[in-house]
Amino acid sequence: MSLSDKTKRWLNENCKISLKGKTVLVTGANSGVGFKMAEISAYLGADVILACRNKERAKEARLRLIGDHPEASISVMQLDLASLSSIEVFCEELVSSQVDIDAFVNNAGVFRQPGKKTADGFDLVIGTNYIGTYYLSERLLPYLSSLPHEVVYVNTISIIHKIATVDYADFYYEREKRYRAFPVYARSKLCLARYTYAQAKRYAGSNVRMMMNHPGMTITPMGLNAFGNGIGRLAGVVGPLINSPEKSALSLAYILSHEIPSGSIIGPNKGFGGWGYPEMNRIGQRVKEGAEELIRFTDIEIEKAKA
Repeated sequence: MSLSDKTKRWLNENCKISLKGKTVLVTGANSGVGFKMAEISAYLGADVILACRNKERAKEARLRLIGDHPEASISVMQLDLASLSSIEVFCEELVSSQVDIDAFVNNAGVFRQPGKKTADGFDLVIGTNYIGTYYLSERLLPYLSSLPHEVVYVNTISIIHKIATVDYADFYYEREKRYRAFPVYARSKLCLARYTYAQAKRYAGSNVRMMMNHPGMTITPMGLNAFGNGIGRLAGVVGPLINSPEKSALSLAYILSHEIPSGSIIGPNKGFGGWGYPEMNRIGQRVKEGAEELIRFTDIEIEKAKA
């Protein structure tokens, strides 16, 4: 389904930008918000790379995009954030091919995966959403910072990070008697927010602009897969308070068309960040603190997994 007229009007009025000649890479772009970020990028003229775990679904998404945007340049790469080896292969291919990236969007993520593990033994949600994205970022950012132009690096967090905690004694909630989907997901996104905020400081003065975005309350295939059709019926009841994937995807265009300081969070502007059009959000103290300990812990966890 192509972009709505309402979306096109909003883009024309609020994001006066052409991405012609630019390259935008979006992870997890075969569906949901990621697919719509890719479509908006194509609509604005960018060359788009879909980096997805399932390459066949990515190819199907590419055909859908080309069907609505026949002049767009859209390619596919394979990337599974639940596998350190897949991340290494992806990074090696990107760097060895000297792919010129203007915007890199880490959108891929998972939710509510009780008992499931990554290929390296991490809880699947924390291992994908945080550790996988961390590992990918650590390997790509040195290359991206060597490019002769600005690179916007966007990590997708969640509004639920505001109620998250980090407990290194039980980082993966393994001591819990029952699986707690929201706390696990919230922790993964708080960790990613802390890491991104710290990286913004690390790369201050460089060509890399580190950004965070969150989609607010959005019904996506990830949520439908986790909760079934019940969540879809709920959306029908509270529809005005929930963003469509297309509306949430506008955050990328907003980031690329505005001079927003590195380390900022962009998300919906209504309902305490729950829904609406994108704008800068306040960064809470829990995001600004604890990054050094978190990074040390993460490096140790990755080394243990690779040993």
